[in-house]
Amino acid sequence: MRLFSTTFVALALLGTLPTACCSNSNSSTNACHIPDETPTDPGSVQVTQLGSGELNAAGQTWPYQLLKLEVPGRAATYAQWFPPRKPGVSPTVVLTRPYDGIAWTGEAVDAKWAARGAGIHPDDSEPHYGPGSSPIAFTPTTPELIAGESFIYLFHDFGVLAVFGRFYAGGDLRNDREDMNAGMRFLAQAGNVDTKRIGIFGGSWGGYEALYAAADAPASVVPSVGVALSPLSDFAAEVDYVSRQVPARVSDPAMRSRYQQFFEPYFRRIYATTGGDPVTPGTDYARWTAGHLASTVQTPFLILHDDWDTLIPVEHTRALVAQAPQRFTPMYLQNLATVDWNILPPDHGPLLTQHGSVVLTLSLGHLLVSLGAAAQPLYVPHAQGTVRAWLQGVHAAQAQGRDVSDVAPRLVEITDPRVVMLEASLGTLQPGAAFIAQEINAVWGTTFTDANVRSALGPGLPTP
Repeated sequence: MRLFSTTFVALALLGTLPTACCSNSNSSTNACHIPDETPTDPGSVQVTQLGSGELNAAGQTWPYQLLKLEVPGRAATYAQWFPPRKPGVSPTVVLTRPYDGIAWTGEAVDAKWAARGAGIHPDDSEPHYGPGSSPIAFTPTTPELIAGESFIYLFHDFGVLAVFGRFYAGGDLRNDREDMNAGMRFLAQAGNVDTKRIGIFGGSWGGYEALYAAADAPASVVPSVGVALSPLSDFAAEVDYVSRQVPARVSDPAMRSRYQQFFEPYFRRIYATTGGDPVTPGTDYARWTAGHLASTVQTPFLILHDDWDTLIPVEHTRALVAQAPQRFTPMYLQNLATVDWNILPPDHGPLLTQHGSVVLTLSLGHLLVSLGAAAQPLYVPHAQGTVRAWLQGVHAAQAQGRDVSDVAPRLVEITDPRVVMLEASLGTLQPGAAFIAQEINAVWGTTFTDANVRSALGPGLPTP
């Protein structure tokens, strides 16, 4: 899931669109030529700068670096780094990017996929690919696109590190996890990072990468806050879900086949690390379960999950939260109709699609409020009408007797005195507390004000 839409909300309000240029840019491929390697101090991760560029937006410039990160005994990891511009140390956000195709690494596998372009292609860079294997989707990105998506954090004087998992390049679970760990090791060496204010953000497979990156982070750079959208947290449970629960839920043969085809590339990568289905003797899922995360993650995570997610069932997040409620705080998107598993396609749920803009608003709000300075204005983008539409659904769920107690804390967060809500289509800025009071009053018929809405929501939402 891209954050591109929220980037442009912010930029449109500020009256500018981003431009970014990569030094040594190749106009035919939009990639960066690779200069001679110039490794820095080896330390625990060797860093080679492969290129550089800058983002120009809102009358300001943010430089970035294209990096190769090497940990002995592992495959190379690639990342795009926006160092904080302010003197001293600053907060930093890590963005997990599992699927983005990058063309500036100098590796043959990236060149091959870049030449194929966006679309569905054979998954033939994965060594276990063969007859009957499913293809995968490939989406190329550029340093310029990553720069634009990073703008909302850069504008708040945060550093940003985008770490690429390169799913298309093959690898397995261990390799993806090591990629994220290399990024965290890099932050431990970066001198201008406030190691007490590191955030991490990812969704779906990138949510898995965010959770396990936090679990594996060097002690000096354990993230202080994380957000995971529909994350894959337990691989043993996921294999069981696809292999045994989906056939029990879904009777339509064609829909069953869609699930099997979709997950086949993922299972190849899972089995390459674990040895096979967890019911098979000799397989090893010890470091790939909710129990492992519950015992190792020290980062407080906000997890947002649609309860009709058919790719990663919401029960997996509920199980993770139950094992460590002090670390994992959920907010569930609750569908009200009776579910028919035979017609739901394999995706992350209808409400995540419908309210995707709101999910990003809440996610960004959580990260900015957690990482921002005490007196710093925090600009949280939203799209006109979307928060109210979501709250109307919450109100309906509440009226049906559903537990919606997970919603009020997210709204209280937006009432932080530092928060300013920005809306592009109207060109408006509004204090967060005034915005939340306005939306709650419109849905619940209350008369809250910006002065009292924060305390009023402390006990929970108004009664329906």
